[in-house]
Amino acid sequence: MNTKRPAAVLFDMDGLLLDTEVTLKRIWQREAALLGFDLDDARYAHLVGVPNVLCEQKLAQWFKDFPLDEFRRNWKAAREEERRTAAIPPKEGALEMVLWLEGQGVPMALATSSSREAVERNREAWPEIFRFAAVVTVEQVERPKPDPDIYHRAGACLGVRAADCVVFEDSNPGMRAAIASGARAIMVPDLAVPEDDVRRGAAAMYPSLSRALLMREEWF
Repeated sequence: MNTKRPAAVLFDMDGLLLDTEVTLKRIWQREAALLGFDLDDARYAHLVGVPNVLCEQKLAQWFKDFPLDEFRRNWKAAREEERRTAAIPPKEGALEMVLWLEGQGVPMALATSSSREAVERNREAWPEIFRFAAVVTVEQVERPKPDPDIYHRAGACLGVRAADCVVFEDSNPGMRAAIASGARAIMVPDLAVPEDDVRRGAAAMYPSLSRALLMREEWF
């Protein structure tokens, strides 16, 4: 493996730095069930790493007469209630990874399929993790993941090429975006099982950011 020091490290957010994916899955499955629709694990797997607006479109395609407006109101209200009652925890090793890279003087950026509003809310909860020189959100690109635009833009914000960066991702669409950008794409799976093309294109895979940090000689 090429172990040249990366020009920068680019991170996804949901399911990689913060344990948001498990909470969102529970909410979406529960709210769909309350409306009489079975959003099972097999279907939900296709939503991981995809912007929420596109996920909602998929539901409308999968289920006849799906009450999308009602579902959207309900899941957003349920998510806000979760946020009021319990802070979403960071993923294992997230803080340690960010602090180590900062100590090494490596520029870092966030490139997420979530909204700017979601990023700011998470930054308020975990300022010690959100120590990024640049943040690129889904509103800033015409083509979201799995298109590589968001990683090209994140690199450009730092004055480097995506191809000279390391990217950490947890989902298949995110990994496809990172691989297509030319970056060294490293997967830390959360809810998603790595698909064959992602396995072939990944520079490495680790069960947690803690493990990735322990094995940093392989990618740094």
